[in-house]
Amino acid sequence: MMNIEFSNGQLAPQLQAQLTAGFESHSQQQLAPAYEQQRLNWTVQDEHGNLVAALTAELLWQWLYIDELWVADSYRGGGMGRQLMQQAELYAVSEKLSGLWLWTQSWQAPEFYQRLGFEEFTRFDNFPAGHSRIGLRKYIKV
Repeated sequence: MMNIEFSNGQLAPQLQAQLTAGFESHSQQQLAPAYEQQRLNWTVQDEHGNLVAALTAELLWQWLYIDELWVADSYRGGGMGRQLMQQAELYAVSEKLSGLWLWTQSWQAPEFYQRLGFEEFTRFDNFPAGHSRIGLRKYIKV
């Protein structure tokens, strides 16, 4: 009889490799599109080389997932976040992607993204308690 084992933390490398191979095999059997992921970054540094703003993203199939958008406190409100998002959108347009999407929390900036044309596609209330996790997307018009 097989046993279910619980562990905390990452899987051992050998187990993770077997799990990944299992997913890839199943996807191939289902004729799923190849899962190709590419990390993209836009960064802004001051004259001393200090990071003052960054946008990190993952290119997954035909969508750009905005992973992180951060602007240092002293630079907030000056349009740098908007400029970074515009650069990501220009990239998506140039690559003929379907769109951009992201997660944000209710205490972060859902209104900021909505002003940029993003629409809410899902919301998890009380995640964490008293707050919401919000999924936003923006289709690229060709």
